[in-house]
Amino acid sequence: MAPRRPSEQKTSKTSVPPAVAVPQTGSNIRSMFDRIATDYDRFNAWASLGLDKHWRKILIGRVPESARVLDIATGTGDVAFLAVQAGHAVVGLDFSERMLAQAKVKDKENRIRWMNGSADRLPFSDRSFDCITSAFALRNIRGCLEAAFRENFRVLRKNGKVLHMDFGRPKSALSRWGHRVHLSYGIPLIGQWLCKDRWPKGYLENTIEEFYEPAQVVSMLKQAGFESVSHTPLSLGVVQLFEGTKTC
Repeated sequence: MAPRRPSEQKTSKTSVPPAVAVPQTGSNIRSMFDRIATDYDRFNAWASLGLDKHWRKILIGRVPESARVLDIATGTGDVAFLAVQAGHAVVGLDFSERMLAQAKVKDKENRIRWMNGSADRLPFSDRSFDCITSAFALRNIRGCLEAAFRENFRVLRKNGKVLHMDFGRPKSALSRWGHRVHLSYGIPLIGQWLCKDRWPKGYLENTIEEFYEPAQVVSMLKQAGFESVSHTPLSLGVVQLFEGTKTC
């Protein structure tokens, strides 16, 4: 329900009220995640009504067997840990040192390689991985999303797979109403309860409302070179799971 983020973000499609503290640059977004790192896991659980684990398990279920996995914007490592438990070799990458510090504390058996880095400038050689994953990261790297997808393509091996999951906007009127109520009232209350004055007011809500439509993300993945690109709505479209394959 949250993480990741490098270079400059593009101007959003709609204006943001001046009272809302929305980070605009990679360094500001990194600082934001640094500030909430200790409360990040609890926020995800409460804000998703406990569904975040279910969504991540669906993502991991689509990773190819015995893959070498790169989890970008790994945050505190929830996807990375599930991947290791499923038998994959995993590298978790994030540009927030404090988020990585939380992940390392949880990795008591040192089963994952943790690295600091940005999604649009991956510190790996060509064709290094079988699968690239992320959960709730795309909105945070919107300003460099096309570059990040090109980097995904570069470091994947032939027949490698990309799996990116992020929040969407439900299509049905009733679902949209409930979603908007949760974004407008539930998310801010939970965030301020857990994070106090460290909560970035308006950031999550605005990045969800202003993010690309699924068809636009699919188009960007295709432009980066991926084939068999698709998106799967989860929980009535509250979450979208994007996937594609590098066939060359």
